[in-house]
Amino acid sequence: MTTRKLVNLMMRSSDTNPYSGKLSKKDNVLAAIELAKLAKDFADKGQTAEAMDVPSSQWIEVISKLETFKTKER
Repeated sequence: MTTRKLVNLMMRSSDTNPYSGKLSKKDNVLAAIELAKLAKDFADKGQTAEAMDVPSSQWIEVISKLETFKTKER
């Protein structure tokens, strides 16, 4: 899976809070970063299924790209 597709997946997967509903764009980016960090942690520990069979190095790229979204939101 490409980094771009993973970034889009992280953004779509984290756009809603079960208690408060749809997140703001800023909160969505923050949640996507946390989700990507969790996946990277799984990859670092060798839990490949939980990391969607994506290596840790690619998760670093995804987090970096998501971080650029965070700075654009300010």
